[in-house]
Amino acid sequence: MKLFLYSIAIPIGVMLSPETLVLLGNSAGYNGKLFFLSVAIAAAVSCMCAYSIFYLGRQADEGNELSLLAKVLGRFPAAALVVSARLSVTLLVATSVLVTAGFAFNEIFVYWFPNFGFAFLLLGLILVFNIIDKSWAVTFQMLLISCILLSFSVLLIEGLFSSPSSNIPTQASELTSLAAASGALLLFLGFDLIINSQAKNKITPAVAAICTIVTLFILWGVVSRAYVPSTSLIESSLPHLKAARAIMGQNGRLLMGIVVICGATAAVNGLFLYMGQTAYDLAEQEIIPRFKGEKTLHRLAVILLSLTIGILMMSGLAGEDKLTIYYRGALVLWLILLSFRCFTSAYLHSSRKSFSFVAVTTGCIIGLLSLFLVAAAEYTREQLFFCLQVYIYALLLMLIWPAMVKLFSVINR
Repeated sequence: MKLFLYSIAIPIGVMLSPETLVLLGNSAGYNGKLFFLSVAIAAAVSCMCAYSIFYLGRQADEGNELSLLAKVLGRFPAAALVVSARLSVTLLVATSVLVTAGFAFNEIFVYWFPNFGFAFLLLGLILVFNIIDKSWAVTFQMLLISCILLSFSVLLIEGLFSSPSSNIPTQASELTSLAAASGALLLFLGFDLIINSQAKNKITPAVAAICTIVTLFILWGVVSRAYVPSTSLIESSLPHLKAARAIMGQNGRLLMGIVVICGATAAVNGLFLYMGQTAYDLAEQEIIPRFKGEKTLHRLAVILLSLTIGILMMSGLAGEDKLTIYYRGALVLWLILLSFRCFTSAYLHSSRKSFSFVAVTTGCIIGLLSLFLVAAAEYTREQLFFCLQVYIYALLLMLIWPAMVKLFSVINR
């Protein structure tokens, strides 16, 4: 049971980040039938993807995502794909959600406390837990998830078993957005962040995390639509806070504040844990030095990540429109990574036709969806340029870094 909870702690934490709650609330304001259908389909596609990418985990030659991609794409292109997707998401998500948590603490709990000060405090707390020991960070992650689920459950129970204090005006026709419906898959990004190497079957925790999240999201969609007018949900930058306040007043606002702060912390801590594993995978492929083992690599990774995120927050990126463009571009890279992982699994198991069909179909769906999201974006050219630029830089880094390491070792001799 402990291994199972450990396995699902990171996916649930990332999927309950403040940015996901905003996307969920805005999407819930559109056509109700289309919203619930799109969330259900996105959950089903996520389960198919989990089956496809974790199928090898049940085999004797179990490998991580980088080693499996390297068998098909080659060592450096595979490493560039993983690094470009994982690193960009970690840096941009952390910058965004930590500042959001700072504003939530400032506006909901302690008005005089500086919001950026609280964001840096959270970043420092996450860094300390990860430096002390990876097990401390995992325990911290499970504590955060418990706080989120408890607060969220109280709001859902109150919303489902009570009636709105004022009647919500019914609209003659609800707005329909295919872009919002197709973006439902973004709500479940994070289900693939299973790093527990002791669990041979990684499909079960991934599917369990998806089922937990889809249940919460559908119920929250029902409650949000019952308590907040659709136009307010669509236009609001904080639809989850509006719904929480409509449900329980100031107490609901406080509970949602806990969800936002703990969700931001869990998302960043979870991504840090996974990036530590990614650093170890890169060392296994002899792309970066091994240093003194996995623990040292993890600590170095989180220190460098924290310094970079701190610089990004101080630069004022969190208050600019560019962050939204970069953030959505990073999510597109994540979808592309999942698509390639599905194709890789299908190629490595081409002898099993039924499995290959599921994996190829899922890879095509996710790949086409990523292209559609870029095409439907307000800043299509900027997002496309960002994705290409990040991958090219990552590829150059993967090619140059090993050569620099070899040169440094030769000089030392």
